[in-house]
Order: sequence, then structure tokens, then C-alpha cells
Amino acid sequence: MEILSNLWDQVFNPEIRPGLHPIPGSVPLTLEAAVCPPLVYYIALLFLAPPPPNGIETTPIKLLRNSLAILAGVLFFRLPLAYHVPQSIGLTYQLGLVGLYGGCRVVDAFFISPYLFGHIPRRVRYEHVSRPSTPALEHKPQNLKEWSNGGVKDPFMGINDASNRVSHRARKEKSTPPSTSTSSDTRRPSIMDHAEDYFSRTLSGPDPKPVYETAHTEEGWPQTFLERASWAFELELSMRGIGFTWTTADVRHTRRTWLPTVSNRVHSLFLRSGPVLFVAWTIIKYTYTTYLFPYADISWDEQPYHLFDTLPLANQLLLTGALGAFLMAAFSFGHSLFAIVLHPLSPSPLAFFPPLYTTRVWDITSVRRFWSYGWHRLFARLFLVYGVWPGEWLERKLLGKRADQPADIGKVLGGFGSSAFVHAFSVRGVLEGNWFMAAGEAKFFALNGVAVVVEGIVVRVVRAVRTQRGWPSEMWYDAWFGRVWWIAVLLGTGRNFARGWVKACLVREMAFM
Repeated sequence: MEILSNLWDQVFNPEIRPGLHPIPGSVPLTLEAAVCPPLVYYIALLFLAPPPPNGIETTPIKLLRNSLAILAGVLFFRLPLAYHVPQSIGLTYQLGLVGLYGGCRVVDAFFISPYLFGHIPRRVRYEHVSRPSTPALEHKPQNLKEWSNGGVKDPFMGINDASNRVSHRARKEKSTPPSTSTSSDTRRPSIMDHAEDYFSRTLSGPDPKPVYETAHTEEGWPQTFLERASWAFELELSMRGIGFTWTTADVRHTRRTWLPTVSNRVHSLFLRSGPVLFVAWTIIKYTYTTYLFPYADISWDEQPYHLFDTLPLANQLLLTGALGAFLMAAFSFGHSLFAIVLHPLSPSPLAFFPPLYTTRVWDITSVRRFWSYGWHRLFARLFLVYGVWPGEWLERKLLGKRADQPADIGKVLGGFGSSAFVHAFSVRGVLEGNWFMAAGEAKFFALNGVAVVVEGIVVRVVRAVRTQRGWPSEMWYDAWFGRVWWIAVLLGTGRNFARGWVKACLVREMAFM
């Protein structure tokens, strides 16, 4: 009982933890403030679907629905502005993400989609039918699963690098004639090959389940109150673009795909995400205790904003890479954990978790392909409505393009611009509401958007020059150059990201200090 009492006191202790600097005037988050926004949003969703055929959508019902939606939106937007979580810097940061995302979702669901596009989300049911596994191709490594293909054509992926990645064992079996010798010299390669294959299978994990995937959109709307309540509840939980016609739920874009199993998820937790989390955390802990801890006793106002820049350049890059790896692994860990816990709900869309990372790190050869990962699926609708669509509209307006013409530059810059604002708004909540200090994350995402546009232009120019000179459009070194390029861009621009996290003491909390 004493342990529970201490835990209760820690959870509801209004005293601000060391290192947390919330927006001035904000107060500790209360239970009512946390529950009211999603509750009012749910009540409003009960009136979103069209009424039954024998019902009438009267003006009072519309006013009630829109009033509830406006109230829910205000409560969501107010959440990170008026409250903070005194026990945690990270949770206060996430409060900004939740508030902004929730408010934008309400505005989209009740006003933008219905009134501008005449669209109300419909349920989507997924079916997965087992299919025979595809035999390995001749020029394909045996441990490369088809589900790792994200469906994104990488401009830096050269022909030689993409198609001639033959496994060591396959090359050896093809080039080495069979021998009947029993000497130790001839047995050693086979033992080494066996150990290599065993190690490769251990890292790769169990094979995913080959399936045909189909998605069926429901035609009708909920009729009874219980059906409407279930529909509203599922729609509120549809945060990943899954289960409703909000946005693409999967980045693989194919019916013939692979479905991760619980064994795949468990393997990912213990042999992939877990070790990466531990190594990244160790680097963060070491960096903080070695270089940043001496500044902990200095008043926050007296600490320089560029405290991160006092680190040696090598340690800056190391800390930046560790923070990125930690976040990627944490996303994967949580994704796999939720997939395991909710697996008994199959075949409900609530249990459907498409692969989060659909390309191996070594196969990434451009900034565009790095950001084509599925980690942004949670915010995909927000980036689409508030970034991609306005960016495309602006490009067409400025350049006089027709509606059916692509506007890729506006699409990319708009998506990254919306992401820049979302993250800057969130980190501002732990930087005393200072927009200047929060600009680091905005710079990171904005510069990456520019990098995606620049690399696309460079690739097209280089290929045009090669074609004019009669050279192959893709060279063997393109993929290697692309790998150096995206790593340099992420580490270089990521220093802006890490700088804000050091000043906000998020690194301090991650180091458990």
C-alpha cells in the first residue's frame, strides 16, 4: 500500500520536475481537461453520419453537431496552451502533438471534408487471403523479403545495386564446382556458410505471411443507436488512416503483399527495436553525463540556447544520430507492442498494423526514400489536408497549372511545412512558449523538404546529361553517393533538431537525470 501511495503522490504531484519549462500561465493537467476533448469529440461524431432513411437531418441537429465540434476543437487546441504535465517534459511535449492533431482532426472531419469535399468517412473492411509464397528470384538475396519493398522508386538506386545484390552463398554455389574432397579446407567454407545463414536468419526473423489483401468500403451508414455509437467510436480511434476512407493506410500499394505475424513483432521487439533503443540510449546517457550535466545546476535563463554547440562536432553528430535512432526504434517498439496486444481483435481494423518501416536502412539511397517510411501514417491526414493540398494549390496558382497537372514541388514543401509547424508548436510548450527556441525543429523539417526537391532536380539533370552523351542513365556508384547524401543531410539538418531538445532538457529526461 505504501508503494501505491508513493506512486499516486508522484503522478498527481503538482510540483514541476527539474528541467521542465512550460508556457507561462499554464497549469498542471487535470483529469477533466484530459477527458473532455475526446469525450465531446465522440458525442459530436454520433451526429456526423447521415440519419437513417426515415430520419430527417433538421437544422437544430446540424447546429448541435457543429456546436459540439467547435467546442471539441477549442478544447483540443487549448490543451497544450493552458496545461502542462508537471511530472514529465516528454509528456508535455506530446501534449502539444495531441492537442494540435486532435483540433485539426475535428476541423477536418466536421467542416473541411463535409462542406468542401462532400465527404464523410466510410468504414473499410480488410480481407487477407493466404497465397503461395513467391520463390526467390535469381538475383535476389534469400533473406530479402518482398514486404520490405516500400513501393517507392528511389532515384539513386542504380541498376547494378538494385538487381545484382546476390547473396554470398548464392554466388559461391554458382561459381564453385562440387567437390568430393573431405579435407578440412573444403569443409571450412560450408561451416562458415552455415553459420552465416544461421546468423542471417536470426536477424531476419520469422517469415511474414504471404497474403492477398483487399479492402471493401461499406455502402450504407449506421442505422440504430448502437451501430452509430460503434461507428463513432471506431472513427475516433482511426488515428492511423486505417478502417475508414481517410487516407492510404499502407505504403506498399499492392494487393499481393506480406502480413507481419505476432512472431515477427516479438522478433522485432527483442532483436531489432530493443537493442537499437539500448545502444541509442547509452550514447544519449553518456553524452549528457559527460558534456551537459555540468550545466544542470546553472539557471535555465543563464544557459546559452546554443549549449548543444559547445559539444565537439563528432559528439554533436553522434548525439543527433542517437536521437534519431532512438525515436525510430521507439516508434517501431510501440507499433509492434500495440500490434501484439490488439491481435486478438482480428479481423477488426483496430488490429491491423501494416509494417511501419518498409525499407531496410541500407537500402535507403535518397532523402525522399527515407521520408517515404510509414512512420508518418499517424499524421498522414493532417499533413495531407493542411500541407500537401494547400502546397499543390499554391504551386498551380503561381505557375498557372491546370488542376490535372502534377504539383510535386508544392506537394513536398507543403507536407514538410505542415510537419515543421506541428513539431515547432509542440516543442514550444517545453521552452516557455518561446518561438525562437522552437524554430530548430521547424528548420529541420523545412530543410529536408528542400533537400527532397533539390535531389529530384539534380537526378533529372544528371540523367539528361548522361543520355545526351550516350552514357547509361544509372551508374554503379549512384546508390553509394545517395547513401552518403541522405546521411549527411539528416545529420547536418538534424543538429537543429537536437539543439532544441538539449535546450528543452528532453535529452536530460531521456538520460534519466
